[in-house]
Amino acid sequence: MADTSSGDTLLEVGVERLPDSEVRLTVQAPAAEADAAIARAISQLARQVRIPGFRPGKAPQAVVERTIGWPAVREEAVEQALTPLYQRALRQEGLEPVTAPQVTEVSLERGEPVRFIASFVARPPVTLGDYRAIRVPREVRSVEDADVDSTLEELRQRYAQVDDVEGRPVGPSDVVTARLTMHHGGEVVGTPDQVQLLDLERGDLLPGMREQLLGAEVGGEPVEITLTLPDDYSRPELQGELVTITAAVTRIQAKELPPLDDNLASIVGRGETLEELRQYVREQMAAQLAMEAERDQDQKALEELLALTRVDVPEVMIQAEIDRQLGEMDRSLRDSGLSLEALAAAQGKTLEQLRGERRQAAVERVRLDLALTEVASMEALSLTDEELDQAVASVLPRNSSREERRRLRDPLRRELLRGRARDLVLRLARGEEDQPPEGG
Repeated sequence: MADTSSGDTLLEVGVERLPDSEVRLTVQAPAAEADAAIARAISQLARQVRIPGFRPGKAPQAVVERTIGWPAVREEAVEQALTPLYQRALRQEGLEPVTAPQVTEVSLERGEPVRFIASFVARPPVTLGDYRAIRVPREVRSVEDADVDSTLEELRQRYAQVDDVEGRPVGPSDVVTARLTMHHGGEVVGTPDQVQLLDLERGDLLPGMREQLLGAEVGGEPVEITLTLPDDYSRPELQGELVTITAAVTRIQAKELPPLDDNLASIVGRGETLEELRQYVREQMAAQLAMEAERDQDQKALEELLALTRVDVPEVMIQAEIDRQLGEMDRSLRDSGLSLEALAAAQGKTLEQLRGERRQAAVERVRLDLALTEVASMEALSLTDEELDQAVASVLPRNSSREERRRLRDPLRRELLRGRARDLVLRLARGEEDQPPEGG
């Protein structure tokens, strides 16, 4: 597949496809390309060296070459020639690399063709089924009276008054402050004597913890709570394990819930009557359920697209996606004064274990990106130069260099086109009239 739309002379390009989407390009360019690169190299070097009798950049090329030597000229000419020739070869053959090239066997001499070999992993071929036939109904759950009642009860809990109590043990509706230490197999788990606020009426306590706290007293003997950690516990190695939690109660507070009447509406600040508050709650829940139904519809549509996708994902793309995910996590943690290493240590894991846990999600993310890229290609979606310039400007700071903006254009173009392909697939899944996206 040759692309000569840029007006460049066609290159002689041999394409050898190797396992795991690796490509070996053998490129040959006319001798004129070598001569032009040598001229540019000498001009560039002439501005960097001082030659007696000549102003910087004004010495004849022959004088410059004699002064700095042919090896230095040739090295600079290779730098000048290879990147644009490599990019032209990619465009000419319609290839999209996903790794930086390994360049070998470079030959550049005056009056002779330029030759080199570039090896890289390319975007693998993707086979799609009939994605235009994807249809996913939106299933919106209705708001039941029981849902509204439950939310109103949560509001009563949220706006409850709490007051310290003395002279009695922990009761079933109290808020308890305690110092907690967890033991597993005779060893302390996590931070000892960790102070926690425990609302016994809320459902976020570990199973069995509430019942064993009843009757504890401030300043009394610490309570030994024995329980089995749930299967979704944050540390996988402790899921389903029997542990002991020592709880030393330091404070007991009683809760007084606001009555379920018009005054609750005033407290919450949504209406003047209980009926107005109920209507507000119902509308908010209906809007939330509609958003969840739309998200579910979109997720199922993308899952159907993946089911129609056949592609062998190169390992290097999987590892790059894991790197991206963990990099985002690390940056987020560092904003909070933590680190990925600290998180792994707290969970009793190694970084390699963290990487392994994200492998399947990374595979699915890469497969989806490849599928959407293929949709964009099949639908001939495009961006105008103005749209791409605006997108680049919105990402990079105003003082960024021309080279920084140039490097961002291609990856940003691919990301934006994937976004347009995703929008198209979702519109089709909803059964909406297929209008091509703006710019497509």
